[in-house]
Amino acid sequence: MDGRPDDATQILLAEYAALRAEAERRATVQWNIIALQLASAGAVTGLAIAAAANVALLLIVPLMSYMLGHRYILIDVHLKLIRRYIRDSLSPLLSGHLQWEGWRDQELAPQVARQRWFTATGWNSLHPTRLAFQGVALLALVGALGAGIFLWITRSPSWYLIAGFAVGWLIDMLATVFLHRSFDRAADDRVHRQP
Repeated sequence: MDGRPDDATQILLAEYAALRAEAERRATVQWNIIALQLASAGAVTGLAIAAAANVALLLIVPLMSYMLGHRYILIDVHLKLIRRYIRDSLSPLLSGHLQWEGWRDQELAPQVARQRWFTATGWNSLHPTRLAFQGVALLALVGALGAGIFLWITRSPSWYLIAGFAVGWLIDMLATVFLHRSFDRAADDRVHRQP
């Protein structure tokens, strides 16, 4: 034996390299989603507050937050699947030599399990990532409601504009609640899946 890995080991190492590259690509997409969320929410909000007639544009922000937030969560799920596969399936096939995923999970488990409020690992309602989606959506809802009531009092729009605004606001509120629940489920999954 000349010390070179056999064909099966080379295949497994190639699979590991491909999975690490895929995880890196997905993490980059995740950051791009956060940037898109903040930039688009800022742009829409800027247009909405530029003129009183544009206030209804704020109702786009919660739906945007819902869609982009769910995309962020989906990518996070796939990243966790890649890490678990490397730790639970690939590493044992390579005699336990791939230790990063297991070591990482073991080191982070106490912090994730505690769900601390002001840590990067405690994925709770005050986590910056959640605020980028849920918090922005909630602020847009509050702003739209306040501006809508102000316009209703000062300009008395037609009943169908009021009804349309109310229906849009309620749909946005439901989307924001569903997004909150999705983040809660994803956070619970982080705690319960730790070794």
